[in-house]
Amino acid sequence: MSAIFYAKPDQTYHEHLEAVYAAWKETVIAKKALIERLAERYNFSVDRFLQGSLLTVALHDIGKMIEPFQQMMKAKRKGERFDFRRNYRHELASFVFAATAWHLLNQSAFLSNIPLEALAVVGHHKSLDTDLGSFGREGLADSPHFIPAGLKEAIREAEGIFHREKWNFPKLPEGLERKDPYRSLSGLIGWDGALSKLLEKEDIERTRILYALLKGILHYADWHGSGKTQVNYRVKESPQSVVENLKRRCQERRISFSGLRTFQKTVGDHLGHLIAVAPTGSGKTEASLLWAINNANQMGGAKIIYLLPTMVTANNMWKRLCNLFGKRNVGLTHSTANLFLEDEADIWENRRGILFDRSFINPVTVGTVDQLLTIGFNAGRWAVKEINAANSVIILDEIHAYDGWTLGLIVSSIRHFVHLGARSLLMSATLPSSLIGLFQQELKEVEVVREETLLSAKRSRYFVEVRQIREATNEIERAVQEGRRVLVVVNTVEQCQELAEQFSHLEPICYHSRFILKDRKSIEEEIEKAHFAVATQVLEVSLDIDFDWLFTECAPPDAIAQRAGRVNRYRDPKRDSRVYIFKASDKANKIYNPINDPNLLDRSFKAFYKAPKEMSEQDLINLTEMVYQGYPIENLESYQEAISQYAKSQKKRMAIFDSRIAEEKQEVTRQVRYETASVIPTCFKDEVLKLKPAERRWYEVKLPLWYVLKNKEEEKGILFCDVEYDSQFGARLKQNNPSGVWFI
Repeated sequence: MSAIFYAKPDQTYHEHLEAVYAAWKETVIAKKALIERLAERYNFSVDRFLQGSLLTVALHDIGKMIEPFQQMMKAKRKGERFDFRRNYRHELASFVFAATAWHLLNQSAFLSNIPLEALAVVGHHKSLDTDLGSFGREGLADSPHFIPAGLKEAIREAEGIFHREKWNFPKLPEGLERKDPYRSLSGLIGWDGALSKLLEKEDIERTRILYALLKGILHYADWHGSGKTQVNYRVKESPQSVVENLKRRCQERRISFSGLRTFQKTVGDHLGHLIAVAPTGSGKTEASLLWAINNANQMGGAKIIYLLPTMVTANNMWKRLCNLFGKRNVGLTHSTANLFLEDEADIWENRRGILFDRSFINPVTVGTVDQLLTIGFNAGRWAVKEINAANSVIILDEIHAYDGWTLGLIVSSIRHFVHLGARSLLMSATLPSSLIGLFQQELKEVEVVREETLLSAKRSRYFVEVRQIREATNEIERAVQEGRRVLVVVNTVEQCQELAEQFSHLEPICYHSRFILKDRKSIEEEIEKAHFAVATQVLEVSLDIDFDWLFTECAPPDAIAQRAGRVNRYRDPKRDSRVYIFKASDKANKIYNPINDPNLLDRSFKAFYKAPKEMSEQDLINLTEMVYQGYPIENLESYQEAISQYAKSQKKRMAIFDSRIAEEKQEVTRQVRYETASVIPTCFKDEVLKLKPAERRWYEVKLPLWYVLKNKEEEKGILFCDVEYDSQFGARLKQNNPSGVWFI
């Protein structure tokens, strides 16, 4: 009886390769339009590319035919422990075979001077950088010993799947198993290696795209094959399903629905790039989804990526889209959406959803904009994200909400993915003409659609008070006691906590960024029903909440427009809805753009003070234009630096290599003047030490870095911090902030 070789504890090598091959076929069919589009743009043969792609599938796991890997599989199948220090990375063991097969394939049909297929194979599990940091153990070990019978089976399997595609598998010479994989790879990689010289003869952009396609499709095939699941590439809902969903939402809120607005129809019917300007509560989300479905269908089946400024808004949008498209079709990705478990020992079922969410693999993905921007830094699973974003319709909601640095990265990303064939929809309630002009330069033939009817409508009366909000506690309390739904918004966590505690007898919801995730999730679920809430600007964007009166510290006019959008959301003309604007505190002045525009809040307050009480949505846009006049964002140094940052990052990594953790301070999606760190309050220490790593994240909170450094305590690799904490008011620092700035 011949020996049985395993690729995974529950899959023989044959079963795994068959499953991966089946997933590969589904993937290349789903991505057919993208592959053909890029082949034309970058001048490569589709047939040759597909052969190279299948080569990565056929040989990606040939390195599992080494003795230590099969011994590890044997131990796992018996439930025995295995000393992982004895193992040798199987993808590195596969490298020599993949590189030789590439060379032979390239002789008959050229694709690139660089063995991209082999590099995709060696990097399909761990990160691949020029220092070979993921293979430190292998650099000190002897070459692995291949099992002759296993190697023979692996080559026979590879030949078989090539034959089924009517291609000839390259005839590999004997003796490859005796070559040192680490030495072969290190001779290629590195600034003084052969690769740097080969790159001089290649188009860098073409090289990066080819590599991303090869590696991304391999990820698709391997992950789906390992999970024994079919490729679920695109949504199948029709535009009519969006309309029916909107009708149900209106009925649940007892709002009359007489069909789509003209604005929603115009947006939904438009094919191509679009900029949509419409007030909060105008049905922008439904309009954008109609646009997304129609454009995705016209592109031959593209993905939908919906990006927002904050984790809170992403969480809420994810829930909405799950109701529309079904939970299995919608992924959620941001820094705390999931914990990614890299260890191969983890059970695949616990990892698959996380992998798919973080890689834009689901038909629809909701996330923060950061998840798109990190692709340009070659961070995370950037290759598979790259090919998914390149074949997608991308909705960027609340596009006004970013500073110069992040906006520069957004413009660079839009420029890149539009070049690859993606389509973009940019939305905002308040979008200055300078920003519209900026996006029009990047999105050729883009149209601008405005919700003219609602822009001219008045939602609330505005009252500007020449005093600070802490002097208005009597008026706030009276409004709550009269039965009004009252929202108070301030600019710092400190003041939010103080006011919430002062009004504790009225049982307000206190909402800011300094809650542990467990409590923050509960607050997000309750705030829609709250009658009284005290919050910071974390609720400014995309939350479907509806209050009667707003008491707010002054902020820039675009921020005030967002806060005001939480009042009389559905524009009931009979409602007494009001917005009270108070002078900002000195600490708040240090939050809003203190370096580039230190007078922003003062200028904003004066503009509101002079404005009429009865302001329409268009008046708010005009006021925004006036306040920002003379401060074009494209002239900011941070914007200009961001525009060129991706080119610098990719040059440093020779276009295709993965970033190292914290390698470069400039490689961030948000520039913050005051750094924070995620910690667990010490009061949860005993409880957290008993939890699994994946469960600890529910107790994390972000605190100022200066405070963490002074009050940290580390145990078992977990960072705790001595801070006062309760579930009603969140974390409170035990000493004064030396900078005088408190975060939102």
